[in-house]
Amino acid sequence: MKIAFLQSDSLPLDKAKLNYYLACAKRENAKLFLLPEYLLNRFFKEIEKMPLSFIKNQSNHQIKLLKRLSLSYNITILAPIVLIKSDKKYKAIGKFFNGKVRYYYSQVLMPYSHWNEEKFFDKKENRPLIFNIGKYRVAALFGFESHFDEFWKYFREKKADIVAVLSVGTFNSHQRWFEMLKTRAFLNNMYVIRVNRVGNYLDWEFYGKSFVIDPDGESVLELSNKEELGIVTVSKELVKEARNGWKFNLLSKNLKF
Repeated sequence: MKIAFLQSDSLPLDKAKLNYYLACAKRENAKLFLLPEYLLNRFFKEIEKMPLSFIKNQSNHQIKLLKRLSLSYNITILAPIVLIKSDKKYKAIGKFFNGKVRYYYSQVLMPYSHWNEEKFFDKKENRPLIFNIGKYRVAALFGFESHFDEFWKYFREKKADIVAVLSVGTFNSHQRWFEMLKTRAFLNNMYVIRVNRVGNYLDWEFYGKSFVIDPDGESVLELSNKEELGIVTVSKELVKEARNGWKFNLLSKNLKF
């Protein structure tokens, strides 16, 4: 199966750009199209200062657009988006397919003084996002959430083959992210695709360098620090071979403390 992932600057109301990259993905017969955090909306630090009505209108426009595009291109789109419901603010991932959408609401939000999503967003409990595309089990989470073992344990129990990490990294943190997710991919014998934004907020640089790690912990593809579309072919057989060979999941079941 082929998967396309786009690293770009903020895309509010930009139908032409999304159409172009989706058309590229369709030509390659990609079945899944991934977008990073704060692409369809402005970056978090800008959103903090915006009226809720503006955010809501912007998001509603993007939701309608992605529903149409998922139907037109017959492709599943995973896209982080800010939802406003009854004056409550949610950080969500939309799974768009066949003109419909299903949402996953972020369960762990950044609590830091310079980037305090926990204070800004409301919470809504739900299970981590996991679904099927043909014979593949696909999971998705936000970048910050990938630091927490509980998500990976859940994905392992649900036999995920591919985990999409939709992120917005800055502060020259690429190497730390790469090493962490390389380890996650290897220990869980899953594909991990980290999709990261590009662009700037003041002097904060979103550096891109989106990457794919295979179930043996090997780097498959890494993008530049510019706007770019990545396309990768994943293999269910490679997932099975890695799990049968390393047997991490089987051996861990025998551990009793």
